[in-house]
Amino acid sequence: MLYTHLNLWILPIFIWFLFFLLFNYLCYFFSAFWIFWVFIIFVIIFYMLYFTHSYSDTLTEFWFIQFFCNSQFFIYFVVSEVFFFFGIFWSLFWVIFSYDSCFILSLSLINPFGLALFNTFLLLTSSTFGVLFHLNYLNFKYDQNLLLCIIFGIFFIVNQYIEFRICFYTISDFSFCSVFFLGTGFHGFHVLVGVIFLLLNLIYFSLNRFYLLFFLNCSLLYWHFVDIIWLFLFSIIYCIVFNLYL
Repeated sequence: MLYTHLNLWILPIFIWFLFFLLFNYLCYFFSAFWIFWVFIIFVIIFYMLYFTHSYSDTLTEFWFIQFFCNSQFFIYFVVSEVFFFFGIFWSLFWVIFSYDSCFILSLSLINPFGLALFNTFLLLTSSTFGVLFHLNYLNFKYDQNLLLCIIFGIFFIVNQYIEFRICFYTISDFSFCSVFFLGTGFHGFHVLVGVIFLLLNLIYFSLNRFYLLFFLNCSLLYWHFVDIIWLFLFSIIYCIVFNLYL
């Protein structure tokens, strides 16, 4: 199994920790935050090159799919995402019930009947098309529902970008603004990752690679997970805060 060999190519954690401290020192010394992103890109490229070189004799063209579709890896991945968003929700509740005057000023961000409601409609519609595609796929029927699922997901990303562009505040203005942009921004990034996964499924199905059922299941489960996170964000950030303070 591919997963059983992962510990052979993962470097000890303290080595990456020393690299991380070094690059953060360089960022502070030269006042250049781009050095941090150079470090992240370096780590990603290192793992990809080392992994591909070490297992080039056993990997197929779907080596990334094999890695992602490992059941244990996918479970750990989803659990880590749950804890990540739990931290965001925890910070959000702390800001909401702190009764800070700056928080009251930042409430102009909240409009549950505007773009946020339309975004909810887009994600739920996209999820519906994903379920329809999955049902038809199990019945060996290929249709355009997956393409519609992807299109509505892209519309959500564009709509989220528009909401950020027309906003009067930035992430550094108030504490609520920081949590707001952090939660919705990272959720938008997860939607982008989900769209990429669905696009990979669409490409493989167009090439008649119909045997990657587990990757399809993982992609759709991840997509539904993103939907659930957005429902929590919409309910807490937009609906609850709007009803409590406005």
